[in-house]
Amino acid sequence: MLSTIYEMLPKTLVRDEWLTETDDWGDRVKLFRDYYDGNHRSKLTGNMKRMLRISGDAHDQFNENYCGLVVDTYADRLLVERMQGDSDEATMWATELMDANRFDGLQMDIHEATIRDGDTFVLLEYDNETDRVVFSHEPCWDGETGMIAVYDRRLKNILIAVKVWYEGLDDARRVNFYYPDRVEKYIGDESGYGMQPYVDDSTDERGIAEWLPGVVPVIHYRNRMRTMTQYGISELASVVPLQDALNRGLMSMVMTAELTAFLIRVAKGFEPPAEVSPGMWITIGAEGLSNDQVADAFTLEPGGIVPFIDQANHLIEQIATISRTPLPTTLGGDSASGEALKQRESGLLAKVRKAQVKVGNAHEDLMRMAVVLHNTFSGTRAPVSNWRCVWRDAQVRNEAQMIQNALAVRDIVGERETLRLIAEVYGYGMGKQEEIQQEKQAQTAQAMSALAGSLPGFDNFNV
Repeated sequence: MLSTIYEMLPKTLVRDEWLTETDDWGDRVKLFRDYYDGNHRSKLTGNMKRMLRISGDAHDQFNENYCGLVVDTYADRLLVERMQGDSDEATMWATELMDANRFDGLQMDIHEATIRDGDTFVLLEYDNETDRVVFSHEPCWDGETGMIAVYDRRLKNILIAVKVWYEGLDDARRVNFYYPDRVEKYIGDESGYGMQPYVDDSTDERGIAEWLPGVVPVIHYRNRMRTMTQYGISELASVVPLQDALNRGLMSMVMTAELTAFLIRVAKGFEPPAEVSPGMWITIGAEGLSNDQVADAFTLEPGGIVPFIDQANHLIEQIATISRTPLPTTLGGDSASGEALKQRESGLLAKVRKAQVKVGNAHEDLMRMAVVLHNTFSGTRAPVSNWRCVWRDAQVRNEAQMIQNALAVRDIVGERETLRLIAEVYGYGMGKQEEIQQEKQAQTAQAMSALAGSLPGFDNFNV
């Protein structure tokens, strides 16, 4: 399929190495997704599989999957609170667009895929029926399907975005090429050969739809972005070898336990009976033994299991150190102080802060492009603004202490600022905070009005 796409791309925009590089990239992405899901490579000989009584395929093997934990621990700390514009109008427009696209769930998919795969994409399209821009998360190429970006020589701008997917009961292969001025749509068989123009209501007979904004409607999210390559780096790139070593140690540990419970027995100079039970007699040589015959029976002692446990703990510590992930086994006991726990999270928090800058820039580009699309296709105008991605604090917080601290300074900072501080705990947005303020003011006014009717002369005051 990839070779077909390569032939359809303008050769002036892709290098000779593009096919090989993209193919290698897809293989890496597929590997990282498999390890995240717990489908690890089995590096066992046939004899090893027989001794462990496993087939060795993805659903029948021993592994202790830390890859999912490394990704999820990181992704759980990346939560966007809002996109803030230069004005309240711009912020409100962005909030409504994000709510319509269910961005609270969409961002989780984006962040997880960025961390796990190293790269992911969001496709922007305009929906005439709802009169709004629609965000679609598009995972990157994995050798079968996904999004591929073709960059310029400086690796700054996307010149073409290619989306590949299966569609229909016959698993027809669909390919869309997104250019700055058009979208080309194609369809082929399951293998990807025999590509023909795909014609729908948005295209002409050549399968081409005009694209008015003049930009490729795709945002590229990259983890640990580097300047010399268009690809990001998966958080699992350095974890996979350690995970393999941990799995091998686990298999050795299982086999050692098996040999401890079911010892291998050796009979020398005679053939033991098939079944042995306590108290029974075993006859060695019915006619007796000659002087040159020796009979003996013993067991093969298994190795100790403790060295494998020590090795496993060492590998888990290395996974935590290299990935800067505070894994449960490295957090210490319940007696560890809050400051000690905070220190163990310092590496993760540093990693999160960097991601908030890079991924936040991509979110800001997403909102900027959404404005362009809206103002191109809609009859209304979206506010043109500089955007700032506002993240939730990544540090684990003592929420009860935060509320107590806010109430302690209420007399100094006032009711509105106190509500803002508490709102961080409960996740109240600007609209909810304003609603609470108005409701409280209405209650105060109602109480004053009731007081005015119950005290003589008090009704002269204008409440």
